[in-house]
Amino acid sequence: MIVTKNNLTRIIPLPSVLQGKQLRENMHMLDVKVELAKEIDALEIWAKIAPGQRIAVAVANQGTNNLVEMVKLLIIRLRSAGAKPFIVPAIDNGRGLSADEQRDVLKKIGITEKEIGAPIYSTMETILIGESPKGIPVFIDRYAYEADGIIVLNRTKFHGGFSSDYKSGLRRRITIGLGKQSSVSMCRSYGSTHISENIAEVARFIIQATTFLFGIAVIENPYHEITHIKLVTSQGL
Repeated sequence: MIVTKNNLTRIIPLPSVLQGKQLRENMHMLDVKVELAKEIDALEIWAKIAPGQRIAVAVANQGTNNLVEMVKLLIIRLRSAGAKPFIVPAIDNGRGLSADEQRDVLKKIGITEKEIGAPIYSTMETILIGESPKGIPVFIDRYAYEADGIIVLNRTKFHGGFSSDYKSGLRRRITIGLGKQSSVSMCRSYGSTHISENIAEVARFIIQATTFLFGIAVIENPYHEITHIKLVTSQGL
């Protein structure tokens, strides 16, 4: 290596370099369908879903491993309870995607009506349902608002030390995903430095003011492996 100091050039030998290998524990590969079924069966709120109810399942474009299988299982379980489930895109819409573009985004990750076995209702139309305690106008996807129940699915990357991170991820999906561009604009306009607080506040308002049933937090490690699945009711958020 050549270095220059005090206008003098010297050649300094590089230290020896050894080849290394990153070691990590072998992660237990989660049986996603079995784990999700366990979580669903353990949820008491499931008994509150009545035959004929229209249930909105909010799905994002996060490319989660086994996403299609999880959504299909959820749709099957909802149908077995007599419900009429449908998909609504819950995409981070900072880029201002149209309704058709959001549908296309889901298609690219395998979420289609044929594959899932349920209709996909995509719209940019939102309903103003009130104001948060801070005075932030709260919006929600029209189809989700008109549903008899709302379920939100979200992926969270696990970071050591942040045990509640999956809950904040679900709140973001509720606020930004279901609120579309309207919520993005409102949360930013009330202070970008407090946007996390604003998102949480708006999410809590939506949970209380709508027919929100539960959220599904899919937790992945840095290697894109699903390690946990948590179903969280409105009380848990």
